[in-house]
Amino acid sequence: MIQLAMSLLATVAVLYLLDLPKILDEPPRIISARMMPRDASGEIVMITTDADSTDNRSGAEREALAISALDPMQPRRIVFEGRFPSDDPGIGQLRDVLARSRSRTVVVWPVSNTSDNSTGRQIVRTAILPVDEEAVDLNRTSITGYTLDAVTTFDSGPNTLPRLGLALADINAQSLQGEVYPIDHRYRFQTVPIYTLQELLSGKVSAEAIRGKRVLVTAPPLGITQTYRTPNLADSSANFVGVLAAETLYAGKLKAFHWTIPFLFLGLLLAAATLLPRRKRRIGYAALFTASIAAPFIAMHFDIVLPAGMLYTLLAIYGAVRARTIWRDRAAGSDATSGLPNFKSLEDDFAKSNGRLVVARVENYEEILASLDPTLHRSFINQIAQRLAVGGELRIYTDATGHFAWFDEMEHAKSHITGLLALASAPLRVGDRTLDFACGFGILDTEVTVPRQAISATVVAAEIAQRRASRLALVSEQGGADADWQLSLHSSLDHAIAHQHIYLLFQPQCLLENGHVVGAEALVRWKHPQRGEISPSEFIPHIEKAGRLKPLTAHTLRLAARSANVLASAGARVSVNISATLLAEHDFIPLVCDNIAAGGGRPEAITIEITETAKIDDFPIAASNLKLLQSKGFHISLDDFGTGEANLSLLVGLPCDEIKIDRSFVTLAQHNERARIVIGALCETARNADMRLVAEGIEVEEERNTLTKLGCTIGQGFYYGRPMRIAQLLAMVHSDEDSMSKKLTLY
Repeated sequence: MIQLAMSLLATVAVLYLLDLPKILDEPPRIISARMMPRDASGEIVMITTDADSTDNRSGAEREALAISALDPMQPRRIVFEGRFPSDDPGIGQLRDVLARSRSRTVVVWPVSNTSDNSTGRQIVRTAILPVDEEAVDLNRTSITGYTLDAVTTFDSGPNTLPRLGLALADINAQSLQGEVYPIDHRYRFQTVPIYTLQELLSGKVSAEAIRGKRVLVTAPPLGITQTYRTPNLADSSANFVGVLAAETLYAGKLKAFHWTIPFLFLGLLLAAATLLPRRKRRIGYAALFTASIAAPFIAMHFDIVLPAGMLYTLLAIYGAVRARTIWRDRAAGSDATSGLPNFKSLEDDFAKSNGRLVVARVENYEEILASLDPTLHRSFINQIAQRLAVGGELRIYTDATGHFAWFDEMEHAKSHITGLLALASAPLRVGDRTLDFACGFGILDTEVTVPRQAISATVVAAEIAQRRASRLALVSEQGGADADWQLSLHSSLDHAIAHQHIYLLFQPQCLLENGHVVGAEALVRWKHPQRGEISPSEFIPHIEKAGRLKPLTAHTLRLAARSANVLASAGARVSVNISATLLAEHDFIPLVCDNIAAGGGRPEAITIEITETAKIDDFPIAASNLKLLQSKGFHISLDDFGTGEANLSLLVGLPCDEIKIDRSFVTLAQHNERARIVIGALCETARNADMRLVAEGIEVEEERNTLTKLGCTIGQGFYYGRPMRIAQLLAMVHSDEDSMSKKLTLY
């Protein structure tokens, strides 16, 4: 329904901005004109006064002769074109004939140009004539050059004059002032009575052919004559178009709907179709498309002009929106690297599947991918899928983290897995490399009605299977509260991210000398609907173990990017913790850059804070990735310096802009001289290396004073503030701004 609303608004915008629907209105009109011919009424007669090579009379003289010959035949009115120069020698003769005429006479003047817009156009009057009425010869032309519609009147200063079609049809102009009406091009011009001046003067035209008729006397071409495109007459003169317009008005049958009526009607039908089941909805869409194509032709059969351009535009835009949505759904349901259906598709297919869910966990999957050239990743993944599908027509799903799934009957699944275990001992050949292949298999042998819960439980079973000699584990074998938590972790994490249960708090980083905020560390929190607030130390190890650290990191980066935007104006950066286990991943750079961009952030406002440095698997690749991030504008911080593996070798080997002294050093500095010497040396090292040094865990005034004396400039801890919401941090920043005329920042 949202897609339909967007399509309706877009269609209206296209109407007013691009005028595209009016162009689409033309093909049905043109086709109808050629498919549904009809004869003219015979009430409108044309007298052509074109001269041949032997006739030296002027245009005004020829028109005077025609009017003189027509007057005794008692026509209803005589309409003649005033297309002659002001020095035409026959103007006097024409004036005399008009003065004596007993018929109602109308002169049709041309205008200064043939633009559709009447504003500022001047009527070209070349003589003052004693006529009963004046009219204007001006047609309405579309962007494509066709003349399908006409306007009844022309505004000329204080006067409103009828146009040729209205004057020829002899209809009261006051009742139709400024009205636009469609020209019925179905009239075959060959059925309009047309006589030449020679035929009229020689008596070949009977009085019965003229009596009571509306007669148009055409003038010979004068200079460059404007031609018009019509469905049946590619290059028509203005008087031909005027005759067809007059026939339309005379018949009084051809009516035009306003575009809003069919547009809203189709919108309601589309809205109803969207509520149908999928198969019926598709049938409904096809029926509406067919009906919309046929509607203008059916309407024309009943003398109704249906503006189909808005219908076609709405269908095209709605179809494009639907196609884009379907494409995105399909893209979202497939793995970008391999093209295999992913676990979103697995979840969608779960309810209609036959058999038990089986999940295979490939050992060392991400390590193998990282060691392969990216061009070989697709081949590697598809070879795994082909091997797992051996012995059956199985649809293999993957989650891009080493899990592959399919549906199989319980007994067949066990025998299939037994065969796969034997087959798994054979290595894979990828490019010029031979790779060992091993899997653990989990089987969903219990009834779990929630698809996401069932998939998560089977994934955990597959991970348990990797630690067994049998390489097989059943979901029913797991129990206990911790197992339940692990079983639901996959679905819980996705649900928490989607519903903002995982959020960020921010702990300020301040100048030690005056407490002004110069940065903030983003700290992830999870408020579970059933378990309440979950400590990061409780859920992050489980997430890492389950191979779900990337989705959590991606979500954290997006949230931090949004907050960094509002802090950047105050000169403060946001630090985001990223596990060192991700540094050597092949997609680490896109993981960071794409999610910061998705959150609307800028690299210059983000500090990447590296934690768990002992888990760096490939130091050269990690260092290379961090250096690339630096080149893009990110700052790099080494967390918990001085503990575990966060030592001087990392400080030298990794490109860092900042080091963070662990809380243990801050505490020791209060009563340990060596700790104070180390901190002082670190401060000096940081200054010489053009790096920042941040002291963590400052809780009391005495600790702040000690660190200030040792040369530290930035601190973080409960002394400056506990982790807080972004609104509280902003209030703290604004308070700083109010107390300082110009803020000093180290960032």
